[in-house]
Amino acid sequence: MKNKHQLSRRSFIKNSTVAGGAFMLSFSLPWGQQLMAVPTKTYELNSFLKIAKDGTVTIISKNPEIGQGVSTSLPMIIAEELEVDWQKVKVETVDYDKSKYKGQSAGGSTAVKNNFKPLRKVGATARTMLIAAAAKRWSIAPNFCYAQQGMVYNKKNRKKLSYGALAEMAAQMPVPKNPSLKNPKDFKLIGTAQAGVFNKDLVQGKVTYGLDAYPQFKEKMVFAVVQKCPTLRGKLISYDDSAAKKVAGFIQAVPIRTKAHDEVLRDGVAIVAKNTWAAMKARKLVKIKWDTKGNEKYNADYYTQSFEQNLAKSGEVIRNDGNIEQGFAQAKKTLKATYALPFAAHSPMEPMNCVASVTNAKCEVWAATQWPGAIVDFAKKTTGLAANQVKVHMLRAGGGFGRRSNNDYAAEAIAVSHAIKKPVKVVWTREDEIQFDYYRPASMHQLEAALDENNRLIGWKSHYTGVSLYKYYAGKDERAYRYDLSIYNFPAQLIPNFQLQYTPADTFMPLGWWRAPGHNTTAFVNQSFLAEVAAAAGKDFLKFQLELLGDSKEYPYKNHGGPTISTGRFKAVLELAAQKAQWGKKMPKRNAQGIAAHFTYGTYVAMVAEVSVANDGQVKVNKVVAAVDCGLLINKSGAKAQIEGGILEGLSVMMNAEITLKKGAVQQSNFHDYKMLRMAEAPDIEVYFIKSNKDPMGLGEMGLPPIAPAVCNAIFKVTGKRIRNLPIKNSRV
Repeated sequence: MKNKHQLSRRSFIKNSTVAGGAFMLSFSLPWGQQLMAVPTKTYELNSFLKIAKDGTVTIISKNPEIGQGVSTSLPMIIAEELEVDWQKVKVETVDYDKSKYKGQSAGGSTAVKNNFKPLRKVGATARTMLIAAAAKRWSIAPNFCYAQQGMVYNKKNRKKLSYGALAEMAAQMPVPKNPSLKNPKDFKLIGTAQAGVFNKDLVQGKVTYGLDAYPQFKEKMVFAVVQKCPTLRGKLISYDDSAAKKVAGFIQAVPIRTKAHDEVLRDGVAIVAKNTWAAMKARKLVKIKWDTKGNEKYNADYYTQSFEQNLAKSGEVIRNDGNIEQGFAQAKKTLKATYALPFAAHSPMEPMNCVASVTNAKCEVWAATQWPGAIVDFAKKTTGLAANQVKVHMLRAGGGFGRRSNNDYAAEAIAVSHAIKKPVKVVWTREDEIQFDYYRPASMHQLEAALDENNRLIGWKSHYTGVSLYKYYAGKDERAYRYDLSIYNFPAQLIPNFQLQYTPADTFMPLGWWRAPGHNTTAFVNQSFLAEVAAAAGKDFLKFQLELLGDSKEYPYKNHGGPTISTGRFKAVLELAAQKAQWGKKMPKRNAQGIAAHFTYGTYVAMVAEVSVANDGQVKVNKVVAAVDCGLLINKSGAKAQIEGGILEGLSVMMNAEITLKKGAVQQSNFHDYKMLRMAEAPDIEVYFIKSNKDPMGLGEMGLPPIAPAVCNAIFKVTGKRIRNLPIKNSRV
């Protein structure tokens, strides 16, 4: 009989590797011990870069990875300036460290935009230090050296030294303050298509998502689920856990009580057990009394009636160009329409979860988060610890879309661990995920347009009423529109008489940053109504928009994505999308094309959707062609995936998804009544990028805003019906 601890020859060979020219063993013995050769010496040239003597280059990816590809694109920027073979680069993710890595967050599609220049400097600094080290070794001036593919070459005699051979000396060289950057025309890596650096680990199940986190503690970790009041903003009165105590594995119940209008935690009872299943079983048996007084009035029609009442009155005028009254008085034709969009949940594939361990000396957190700094802030307030006593391990997220900007799930884990003095893992169910989200604001929009005798658009009036994101978080009416509506959005500044009004509504509903905040609603409204105006003018919508945009010009845009908005770049994406989709081509019966475009956070995106509508009203999006101008492209593969993802999520929500209330409680609970797009319903997607040397902008949110109006404009062509209220329930008109 073979000894169970015996190491077979096959296992030895399989787990042995040759690396860096030296024999290295790296395998797990059957009884869990590790045997490993001493690794080659590694030298840090800066916080983002390590080079080993064997030539291995390790680049740090500092930002949260929520599926947007930053763990590939950000290191690519460093690698480009470093002049290193990308295929020989290792990428490592790091924990949150504000002092070392500065901004570490994911939101607003800003990772590439904000880090492009700083990370170029990181790579250029290291390259300059390596060249200086080689020059010193050869006793020549640095200008007689150049770097290429992980080597420094001597221009005089073509001698070369590897980065590995120079790493030790380079790490001791003076750090240049202003290293010279490469000319973008010399970029070899940036702009190419590169697979995600962790793709192999992803498909092999080796990546640690939040739900995969099982840290090793001296004291065994416990598990918890939290029962929150079904009626939003309900307050905990009391609870009885006597029945729950009979569940095998139950440990204890922990009350969570919050202050009024607490946007981090919500009142509830945490059920702590030896495993998640036991916690879930016990939760069903806990009897809880809630104070829901005043909250039951919030029903499905509450906000609809509130919005309608707001639109019946004048709102705050937030933009007023020309003379709106005179413009409409001179009109030969006017139009008026009302659009509405519901609350929407984020519903990422991986529900919220977090591991926290709080002791008297430290707080350690393992979380998939978009905003780790906020976790540190909450931990400090809850535990009384200092910032340097709080450690946040940033794990990969199974989707974010803005949901993981709110760290309530981490706050729950910290609060429970602090209360019971044990490490705890909090897990949410899908029902928790949908019923206790921070939702996209619902809104209603009343629009009017005026056309002159030549069918030119001379007047535009829009009144937006909705639940204000800014008011929800800041508690202020002043500039309450700032996160929901940009006063610079197209077609502003292009119509002689133009007015925007805004009226904020009741902020009872928990609100959050839902993919492309503000733009996800205003793009649908503006592009749909513009299509109505074009039809009334008897013009093709593409031609109508191109005429409205006029000559190439830069207009002020003082919001995120500015400082300007370019009509030339806007026109270019419209023309490219139309060209690639063969706009105007003959379509089969009950099929049509719809077009739309939008400027989101500095990136221009236009889309043509090819849509069919069956005799029974069933809508199917067969193909989407997208044209994108995001400035300089970093990773073409990741960029394409981001636009595709935005399109698919946009289709999911416009076709089926909405959140409604009954007596202050969210009615939807899982994917049977909050329906997401199925694979069989996904269209063919083509994405084209405009080559540009402009500073790079983001892509994580930009693919979503134009898809709904493009599809709805196509539906009108088939059916003659305008879709002014989303979602298109059950994909049927």
